[in-house]
Amino acid sequence: MTAVLRLFWNICLLRDGPETVPTHTWFLVSLIAAELAMGVVLSAVMYPNLSPALWLNLALINLAVTASIAWFALYLRNCERRFPATLGAILGTEVLIDAVGALALSATSGGARVTTGWILTLWSVAVIGFILHRALATRLWVGILLSFAIGVLGTFVALALLGNLLVGGDSAV
Repeated sequence: MTAVLRLFWNICLLRDGPETVPTHTWFLVSLIAAELAMGVVLSAVMYPNLSPALWLNLALINLAVTASIAWFALYLRNCERRFPATLGAILGTEVLIDAVGALALSATSGGARVTTGWILTLWSVAVIGFILHRALATRLWVGILLSFAIGVLGTFVALALLGNLLVGGDSAV
């Protein structure tokens, strides 16, 4: 277990790339489950007024948008075979960053909480950008731009699908 955590931590620190991530089906399924769980926890910390169903929906949307765009970018570069390792690297690092985020955001309030949120968001964009840069064999700025696009598109999809429930804070779902 510590070897897996060390692997993803090294990717979070931009030391290792996605090519080092195991691609066994059971491993990817475990990472998907862990990312959904951590996504729900982070959503609960960030949006305590929303319902658990909305927290899960936000985590599912984030996962679907991230996986879809990563696969499509790899497809366009004729690198689909790299998708399992790329997705595994993204999920594993996001689990760690979400865990750090949940702890850090729970311990802060006011301006410190906002600053912490921005720092964690920028870290996540940089890490996913680095992973995509390595997987796509392209320049780092392209990976970071794609990572940023994933975040923006994820927000738009969440608003399009959940709109009034998110904006109104209705927790009836």
